[in-house]
Amino acid sequence: MATVDTTTTETTAGEQPPIPRRLAWVNLTSVGGAHAFLHATTVLLPLIFPILHDQYGFSYTQIGLIGTAANIAGGVLQVVFGYLTRYVARKTLIGLGNLTAALGMLLTGTATTFAPFLAFSVVRSVGSAPQHPVGNSLLADTFGRARRGAAIAAHVTAGNIGTLAVPLAGAALIARLGWQPTVMLFALPGILAGTSVLIFAREPAASTAPAAPAAPSVSVSTAPARKPTVNWRVGVAGALAPLRHRGVLLVIAASVIAAGGRGLGIVTKYVPLYLQGPVRLPPATVSVLYTVLLAGSVVGPLAAGRLSDRLGRRRVLYLSYIAAALFTALLVAVTSGAAPSVALIVVELALMGLVIYAEAPLLQAYLIDQAPDGERDAALGWYFTIAYSLGSVWDAILGALIDHAGFVAAFALMAASYLAAMAVLSFVPGGRRRVT
Repeated sequence: MATVDTTTTETTAGEQPPIPRRLAWVNLTSVGGAHAFLHATTVLLPLIFPILHDQYGFSYTQIGLIGTAANIAGGVLQVVFGYLTRYVARKTLIGLGNLTAALGMLLTGTATTFAPFLAFSVVRSVGSAPQHPVGNSLLADTFGRARRGAAIAAHVTAGNIGTLAVPLAGAALIARLGWQPTVMLFALPGILAGTSVLIFAREPAASTAPAAPAAPSVSVSTAPARKPTVNWRVGVAGALAPLRHRGVLLVIAASVIAAGGRGLGIVTKYVPLYLQGPVRLPPATVSVLYTVLLAGSVVGPLAAGRLSDRLGRRRVLYLSYIAAALFTALLVAVTSGAAPSVALIVVELALMGLVIYAEAPLLQAYLIDQAPDGERDAALGWYFTIAYSLGSVWDAILGALIDHAGFVAAFALMAASYLAAMAVLSFVPGGRRRVT
């Protein structure tokens, strides 16, 4: 797993100093391991979509609707989980979420028709909902502002490491056992991951929730320093507070727009379908190419996160958006013709993977930069709720577009979404400003 330097961390006034090195590593390892499981399930399911399409008669529109419904259900809950961190330990939300996602995988293995497959995908998505806002918040507190970009990138990279062995191992297991036993087998890592977070993760003593000023502390508690009683009027006002900041709103808007081409949600679904469908590559070759694409999800986010700590988030985001649009468009070019070169496709997918997976952690770190310290959890909750809910509509749009206009039109729209998101980010103010 990617490492983050925990020996020294610069802090700003009123910010939690890093917790001891050993406990910081425990947090990153356990939370990152949970993220790895969730990514593994996300990458496994696209391997069975061609089976659902060819053998069970699922249309591309239905396949798109599965992603849309699941992401809306899980996305709406992310702001709830972001708010619940004021009253419930973040490790509890993450751990129980992974156990719920594992249950969703077990149930998915029993589905043979569209309705139950969609319903069980929703269960899995609901369990996945706490991971991004709550996990990022916990790691942001653990490592401090100066290492925030690298820490969140390491969280994302840890998740992406969980994807690398899945295309080859998953394809082999599906060929040997069938897709349903394979899906059920993949629930076991989720049980282990959720249990590990519940047992081993630790909460920094200071909270990112609004509180009276207090002297910094480096002590560690097994429970968050949050008041157990709920004042709903204050709670609603606190939950809505991040939406008063122009920078937060614009980053969220960019995320919704860029969801038209973003990494694991879209690319991992439609690239394998494209390569095995119109390009007509054998399933074994597609699995290898899929692995090449996902390899970039490990290197790209970590490198971009560290680079953004030095050069600035927005500058690196611009570069990632331009490169992502370019390589998305080039995929169509290198696969055209009667006999496309597999070697050329390998190079294209390797470069594509490096850039398309860098955007998400960069954007999340940029959001945290824009939100005041006491509003991070709520800001992340809104970010993932809106990005997943509204952004997930892209899945159904692209599926319908493929059914009616083909994959070329879909990839063109995906590339355009990156450039449009980059244009939105150009309006983010340099400092933290409230919406007037």
